[in-house]
Amino acid sequence: MQVTRVRLQNYRNISFVDLSLEGATQFFVGNNAQGKTNLLEAIGLIAALRSFRTSDSSTLIQQDSQEAKLVFNLSDEAFDSTEIWITLKKKGKEILVDGEKVARFRDYIGRYPAVILSSQDIQLLRGAPGIRRQWLNLVLASSSRSYYDALKDYHRLLLERNSLLKRQGSIREMQAFEVQLAEKAILLFKGRSEQIPRLEHHLRAAYSQISIEDESPEFTFSPDCEIDTQEAYLAMLAKYRGKDTIFKSTQHGPHRDDFELRLEGRTARDFGSEGQQRSLMIALKIAQLRFLEETSGRMPILLADDVLGELDPHRRKNFWATVGDSVQVIATGTEVPSVGSRGEWKVFDVAEGTFEARD
Repeated sequence: MQVTRVRLQNYRNISFVDLSLEGATQFFVGNNAQGKTNLLEAIGLIAALRSFRTSDSSTLIQQDSQEAKLVFNLSDEAFDSTEIWITLKKKGKEILVDGEKVARFRDYIGRYPAVILSSQDIQLLRGAPGIRRQWLNLVLASSSRSYYDALKDYHRLLLERNSLLKRQGSIREMQAFEVQLAEKAILLFKGRSEQIPRLEHHLRAAYSQISIEDESPEFTFSPDCEIDTQEAYLAMLAKYRGKDTIFKSTQHGPHRDDFELRLEGRTARDFGSEGQQRSLMIALKIAQLRFLEETSGRMPILLADDVLGELDPHRRKNFWATVGDSVQVIATGTEVPSVGSRGEWKVFDVAEGTFEARD
């Protein structure tokens, strides 16, 4: 899959732009705070209608404007070409695919996969468990409607149970929600247990190509509670109901799960060098790309925000070998790096929200 044309209006500092993206390797170059990342962020919305920088989509609309419009033309062997319109409003958004309105997010997510490489990725290693859960949930929800449905239902039921805890609802009321909550919790546990080994397989393959040495990377699932039957989960909820009542929230379940990345049997967060951690994050994103390619049957777009120039020549060469020639790479930076076996970048100069293609 490739993005062939991008039109943006009133998006952050970009008043208007109409770009033709020819070929599989584009680079947007310029000083910081000129609009490079804004463009990449906008293209990233294709995948899941969300920014990789903020959860508040109203901040994506240019100041003094009521809405922002984004139009993308895509090509792919499976569907030839398609056009996606995204209108961002102060409250909510509207999506059209080939003129048809998308009514439900579940009908859209995963159809047009994209993977974003950015300096913020290091938080998947160093940050709080919630950051890792959010990333994992997005990857798995993009690859499985049943996982998406279970996740959405689980969090709705969790909120309802927590509301009962806060107002000290009766045990009978609690149990009515807990039966449904247990059903969704087991689906999430099984989904994560089954798919994380697939991600680990791709992580190992990518890391062995990128890194100077093979350091046995591991992607380890760390569930809050290893319970794989509804009966066992219900028993756990009953056991901790008193504690949950005191804290007025559900203390155990998939909403507390985590995963861990290791190198040579040790946590990469605590023992990995800067180079190892950087290689691991790139390998993780390539693992995401290969996983989504497998599950969707469609090659994701790879968006690299100011990270390729930071790689040493050896890792940069290995990065291109790992990605291969079939992936469209759209990248940003303050200097244009070498591209390796793909030939030359198609380069755009960026300044104050404007974009000019080099001859």
